[in-house]
Amino acid sequence: MSSIALDFPRRALRNVMHRIEVPRDIGAVTHIDSASECDPLEAGIAHGQAAAIWRAVEDLYRTGYYPAVMFCLRREGKVVFNRALGHARGNGPEDDAGTPKLPATASTPSCIFSASKAITAMVLHRMEEKGEINLLNPISHYIPEFARHGKERTTIYHLLSHRAGIPGIANVDDPRVVLDHEQSLQLLCEAQPQHLFGREQAYHAITGGVILAEIVRRVSGMDIRKAWRTWFKEPMGLKVLDYGASAPVRAKIAGQALTGIQGCRLVDDFARRAIGATFADVMELLATADFYKAVIPSGNMVSTAEEASAFYQMLLDGGRWNGRQILRPETIQRATMEVGPHVLDRSIGMPLRFSQGFMLGGAPLGLFGQRSQHAFGHIGLANNITWADPERQISVALLVSGIPVLAGNYVALLKLIARIGGACPRVEN
Repeated sequence: MSSIALDFPRRALRNVMHRIEVPRDIGAVTHIDSASECDPLEAGIAHGQAAAIWRAVEDLYRTGYYPAVMFCLRREGKVVFNRALGHARGNGPEDDAGTPKLPATASTPSCIFSASKAITAMVLHRMEEKGEINLLNPISHYIPEFARHGKERTTIYHLLSHRAGIPGIANVDDPRVVLDHEQSLQLLCEAQPQHLFGREQAYHAITGGVILAEIVRRVSGMDIRKAWRTWFKEPMGLKVLDYGASAPVRAKIAGQALTGIQGCRLVDDFARRAIGATFADVMELLATADFYKAVIPSGNMVSTAEEASAFYQMLLDGGRWNGRQILRPETIQRATMEVGPHVLDRSIGMPLRFSQGFMLGGAPLGLFGQRSQHAFGHIGLANNITWADPERQISVALLVSGIPVLAGNYVALLKLIARIGGACPRVEN
């Protein structure tokens, strides 16, 4: 067999496997917000364990599937890591050596995609806390036109736990429909449900947020962005975390890049089933200012890693932040209680466990590491991970600017999650 024939599979793989050029000296592309970080010992983490966590973050970056990695970890309320690796712009797989490069910093904003769902859920839980809605009420109690094709008994509870039967919008393959709230709402009201009465779990990638935002608007008189800012963002003193991004934030935001295997039918079919569009279609949408000007409650919140971690820390602290009671402790308890055990999700095709708004950990293994059955959080397209673990007293945000699916990054990602869990032993409450 000729050498040309032997080289063909390698050349073909390079054509579909998208990666960045990883700098030899990653110290040159490392940013540490040392003013915010404490000595790890103050948070009960030995120096050697802290060093192992950071090496795992570096190893994740070295896989080449993330132009930028932003990482924040709090333990016992103290910031142990608030750092970044790589470039916010200019070192994507399609960029050349002459492309201007913008280094990533700990304050680099990034889209958290589906991790937005957990935050949106807490807006609804806050409304229930105030007696404005009941999550066990049918959606049609607040949106009468939703009561079609048997959906009159579908509740907000079903929607928050991905059991409402409308995981996608049938016969719609243009992702730009998410920019038009009224059109999306009409399509969902007219939709024939895949199942009724919460009998099946199927991840609602975008659809749930449309309905939840409309409930907020009709009950409170505010759009969900204003409600978020009034009830959470302003009282917590957050500067960035919001639906979409203003022009100044967009100027600093981490640019997204497709990485891993692309042009693969298997990947495209998975993406259509899980999120209703191919990743290439999503990238075209992300390249527009319209995406960041819009309010997409299920998928376009923008945050720094530190502010995403701060939100989860507020939940860990029983709803208190900087001396203010943002939520009641019992509201957080209800929001993070499991709806059911791990079951095969019909959209994602893997076992998942949900609460009313959060993805949950598991034992002996779960999304958030070993023995993480009390952890709650959410993943965003595809490796943005935000979570809190009450037993370990950690709130973590890993934000990345690469979107890999079939790639060689998962061993490094699992290793990082394991290192975090190993360095922060569970404490019985």
